[in-house]
Amino acid sequence: MAITRKIMDRIKEYTEDELIYKKYYEMRDDDAKRLAYMNEIEEYVREHGLFIKEFPFVEIPEVFSEDNFYPDLAINNESSVDVVRHSRYTPIFRYRCAYFEILYVFSGKCGHELGDKHYTLGKGDVAFIPPQTMRTIEVFDDSLVFTVHIRRDAFEDAFLNTLRYDNVLSDFFMSSLYSRESARSMLFPTGDDKEVRDSILEMYLEVQRGDMYSSRLLNNMVPIFFARLLRNHSDKVLVQDEHLKEGLQSEMRSARLRILSFIIDNYKKVTLNEVAEHFNYSLAHCSRLIKEETGESFSSFVRNIRLQHAESLLVNTNTTIADISSIIGYENPESFIRLFEKIYNMSPSKYRKKHNCIEE
Repeated sequence: MAITRKIMDRIKEYTEDELIYKKYYEMRDDDAKRLAYMNEIEEYVREHGLFIKEFPFVEIPEVFSEDNFYPDLAINNESSVDVVRHSRYTPIFRYRCAYFEILYVFSGKCGHELGDKHYTLGKGDVAFIPPQTMRTIEVFDDSLVFTVHIRRDAFEDAFLNTLRYDNVLSDFFMSSLYSRESARSMLFPTGDDKEVRDSILEMYLEVQRGDMYSSRLLNNMVPIFFARLLRNHSDKVLVQDEHLKEGLQSEMRSARLRILSFIIDNYKKVTLNEVAEHFNYSLAHCSRLIKEETGESFSSFVRNIRLQHAESLLVNTNTTIADISSIIGYENPESFIRLFEKIYNMSPSKYRKKHNCIEE
C-alpha cells in the first residue's frame, strides 16, 4: 500500500492524553514546575482517568490489564483482532493481557521487560507475546509502536490453518496454547521490510475504519501477515528465553507438537490408539509424549480442547446447546451439559448469559 504523507501525519499526531503525559514527563526533575502543571491538569486527569500516581485520587492497579491500557479495544463477539498505537510517554506499569499480543516497532525504539529481563526493540522488530505474560512497555520519545491483539480462541477458529504447518510460528502458538511450558516471547527482526510494515498499517487502518466488513477483512489479513513474516524472516527468529531457545524447533519438541496438532485437527472423535497408529508409536510412548508436553493425560487434553471450542461457540454464536454438543463430539447433550457444569460450575446457558450473548 502507498503510505501517504496524510496517513503518516495522522499516525504521528499526538493525542491530548499523550501531550499531557509528555509534558508531565519532561518536568519530572523540576518539582515546582511539575506541581504547578498538576494543578492545571487535575480536572482533565480526573475526567479522563490518566494514570499519574502523584495525584492522591488516582488508583494504580498492582497489575494492569488491557482494560486499563486500552479501554476502547475493539475485540468483541464479532471481532477477533484489534490494532492500537501505543500511547507515548505513558508511565511504566506491570501489565498482563488476556489476548495474544504482537508488538511492532514502526519507527524508533521501545523498552520491553519480560519477567526480570529488559529488552530494547528497534525499528521493524516484531515481538509475539502469549496471553497472561507479565511485562512492561516504555516509549518516551516520538517512536511509533503498534500492538496487535488477537483473541486466544481465534486460533481454534479463524486462524486454525496457521497451526497446521510445521514452522517456528505454528510451534510457538501451539506451545503457547497447549503446552505446560512455553516461550514468553518470540522476536522477528524485520528491519525495513515494507511488506511487514504495510501489513501492520493496513490492519491498523482497517480497525480505524471499523465498518461492517472490518472484522472479516482483519481475520484474513492476519494469516497473510504471518505468511509474510515466515517467508521473509523465519531464519532470523529469536526466542527470548534461554532454556527454550533450542526447545521450539528441537526434533523431539516438534514431534510432540505434531501429535498435539493431529489431536486438535481430529478432536471430535480421536482416540489414543488412532494417534499412536498415525505416528507409529506404542500407546505408552504416545501417552507419555502428550503428558510431557501438556502436563495432562490424553483424555484430559481432548476434553479441554472440546470445552474450549464449546466456550467459543457459546460466546460468539447463537448455536443451540444441543448443536454445540454435537459439533464438539458429544452425541448426548446431557453428557456435555453435566461435564460443562462440573468444570465451569454453571450450565452452558448460564455461561452464555454471563457473557452477554444471544440466548437460545
